[in-house]
Amino acid sequence: MVVLFCRDKNTLLLKSLKFLMDWGAHYGHLILGYLLAYILLALSQINPLADAFQLKKIIRLTLWGITILTGNKFIIGTVGKAVQFDEMTTYFIDWGHAVWFLYFIMMAETAGAIGILLHFKLKTGPLAAAGLILIMLGAVYTHWRNQDPFSDSYAAVIQLINLSALLFIYYSERYIIRKGNQTQIYVI
Repeated sequence: MVVLFCRDKNTLLLKSLKFLMDWGAHYGHLILGYLLAYILLALSQINPLADAFQLKKIIRLTLWGITILTGNKFIIGTVGKAVQFDEMTTYFIDWGHAVWFLYFIMMAETAGAIGILLHFKLKTGPLAAAGLILIMLGAVYTHWRNQDPFSDSYAAVIQLINLSALLFIYYSERYIIRKGNQTQIYVI
């Protein structure tokens, strides 16, 4: 995406930003993987009285991080499609889709990103993530059907992984809240 916003394609700034973004993405996925593993292990052996508060905090922080990461990636992706609209129109026509379908995908991705970002206020995250998963599956299928190289589907696969992790965290959040509400506390 950085390439879209830089005029000169061979600048030191472009190379530096691309390097930082690539390593930042790897570092972010490493941290996300650690947090997901922690949540999964904690859910499997939760002690309702001792660990629930700490687990709620970790789920909440992980949910904030992946929400911002995923929602912003979809918004930036839609901006990239808008900036290169003529090229995207050509791709969609070559793939056998109508131009109106590009408009639909851009609107659906934007609505899904907003739904994910508004999860903390409106609880729209699970529905938005499920809709975006369908779009990403469609993108992977389109590239496969047209015999494009797998590297063309890489961004969609990464988003599928992020969205699946997001759905898992939504489930974990509901589970820990439900488990906490079922815990009986005895006052002596």
